[in-house]
Amino acid sequence: MRKQEDNKRSQFLKLAAQAFAINKQVPLPWTKALSAGVCSALPVLIGVLMGQVQYGLIAGLGGLAFLYMFNEPYALRSKKIFFAVLGLSFSAGLGTLLSQSPVLAALAVGSIGAIAVFIFGAYQFKGPSAIFFVLVFLITNNMVEEPSLAVLHAALVFAGGFLSWGMAMWGWKLNPYAAEKAAVKKEYDELALWLESADSPNFYESRQKMWVTIKAAESTLESGYSIRTTVTERQRLVSLHQQVKLIYSDAIERVANGSAIPAQALENIRLIALSMGAAGNNRAPASGSEEHGPDDVLSQHIQKAYSILNATAVTQNASEELVADPFTTVFFNSFNKNSMVFFAALRFGVVVTIAALIANFLNVEPSYWIPLSCAAVMSGATVISTFNRALQRSTGTIVGIVIAAILLSFQPESLFIVLAIFTLTALTELAIVLNYAVAAFFITPNALMIAESTSQIGDISYFASARVIDVLIGSAIGLIGTLLIGRRRASSLLPRMTAKALRSQQRFIGMLFSPHTPSNSGFDTIEQQKMKTNLIDLKLVFETARGELSSNKGEAASLLPVFFALEQLGFLLENAAQINRQTLSPLGLGQLYLVFEMMANAVEDKWLFSKQPVPEIPGFPDIERELTELQEAVNILKRPGPANNFKRF
Repeated sequence: MRKQEDNKRSQFLKLAAQAFAINKQVPLPWTKALSAGVCSALPVLIGVLMGQVQYGLIAGLGGLAFLYMFNEPYALRSKKIFFAVLGLSFSAGLGTLLSQSPVLAALAVGSIGAIAVFIFGAYQFKGPSAIFFVLVFLITNNMVEEPSLAVLHAALVFAGGFLSWGMAMWGWKLNPYAAEKAAVKKEYDELALWLESADSPNFYESRQKMWVTIKAAESTLESGYSIRTTVTERQRLVSLHQQVKLIYSDAIERVANGSAIPAQALENIRLIALSMGAAGNNRAPASGSEEHGPDDVLSQHIQKAYSILNATAVTQNASEELVADPFTTVFFNSFNKNSMVFFAALRFGVVVTIAALIANFLNVEPSYWIPLSCAAVMSGATVISTFNRALQRSTGTIVGIVIAAILLSFQPESLFIVLAIFTLTALTELAIVLNYAVAAFFITPNALMIAESTSQIGDISYFASARVIDVLIGSAIGLIGTLLIGRRRASSLLPRMTAKALRSQQRFIGMLFSPHTPSNSGFDTIEQQKMKTNLIDLKLVFETARGELSSNKGEAASLLPVFFALEQLGFLLENAAQINRQTLSPLGLGQLYLVFEMMANAVEDKWLFSKQPVPEIPGFPDIERELTELQEAVNILKRPGPANNFKRF
């Protein structure tokens, strides 16, 4: 018993240390911090100059849209910030409209939060997700008592948000493909580092980092697509990315066959990366061209990358263009019983609604700190991250309330409010990359400055202690809600989702190599989309399961090689879909189906598994090899319990 208590205490201390660890590896975003400060403070300054401080404060809430900006393509950034502005405006208008209806307001704030969490999860957007939409709703809901001002408040927030949109887009004319260039350059940097490890025993394990870089670059290029885009620069970047994928595949095959990576090939890849990083230079220096024969595919791909980088015009096949999945496809694919995104959104909405109702029942004034703290805590993606957020939020907010109490004790007016909001917003952006607890030092007084600076606060000590209690109650509700509702859902779904991904690859590979698939039928495209969707869902479930307080953590860890092999195989199958290929005999297809079905049963139902021979796939030895490695990964899965508990195939 004592040993168990010591283990729990040790685990708690470890989690606490993790919660307050300072991230020193990320550079401070000074430009974004100062820009965020301007976006939040300038509308307030305009309100001060016009003698309408409260209107300026409400317009300043639109400046929060800038905090949803990250280093992403301008095509995506433009839409993302614009819809964030619309969401903040809607939240402000609805919050004002329901200022006299506490029960409806509680239902509305939960719904707003759930919708935001769902959208950010489904599209895997970076950013603070629902927290600022909830904040704007709650502040406007508590700031005024005139529902008739709803349209005016929505318009003020939209005006302030339009400034954020302009601030986020100002660099478009100067460097319209900055994010795409950075992503492709990183690919070539990582490619050189990865190929240097070709002679090491960790070569195949280090593929994961290279693979993550390739997928991140592909996602960036997809999100940067526009129907109006016919610019040579984008075509060049897409073609360079496609060459990385070809070099990646050939390098794996080369090392598997026992061939070395030529030193000159490595040097050429470094030169390409160096050229892409040179300011104002989009051309590669003279190639260190080496002699290579017609079978030296790796060197040929590298030389083609050189020619693409130096070409004044780039010809691109329609199949090479990278386009993100349609909005409706992604949205509706996330509506299913196994979707972690849908479940997380539903849980967020229900718990935040309960927190708002509890605040109303307790007759807390102002009532927004309880649901706001609950929403902030539940922004963690997993149970462990939610626990960390609870510690960070509680500790950081207590310090922030002390700062706010000091500032509000001076009864701030006009320019003092503007300066305080600018400084606190900028400090929040600088601190958020270090640790959320440090950021809460400034988030809290900033929110209080906006909500309370036009009010007369008599007893500062009572005000501060009341806010601390509200924060602790809200954090506790968020943590309890996360622990009670589906705390082990991802872990329980992991085997089933892995088997589902295996079977979707089974169907896709059958479509690819079946002699009975009609040409231009579209079946292969549909099955490819299903395969991609299932892999994305599996990735989210896998990442969530690793952060749960579950007894199945060992299973999640043992499934990591399976997940990686599935991603690799999916990559190879997508490439095969773009190439003329031979069909397999019914016997060969049957063997493939047997391999996949046995692996799916082994993962999902704990059936005993033994490796099966992979049929020859003409022209695609890399797919054969990856299928063998996938079987190896399934074969070494850690099995809970004695062997006689397993079924036999």
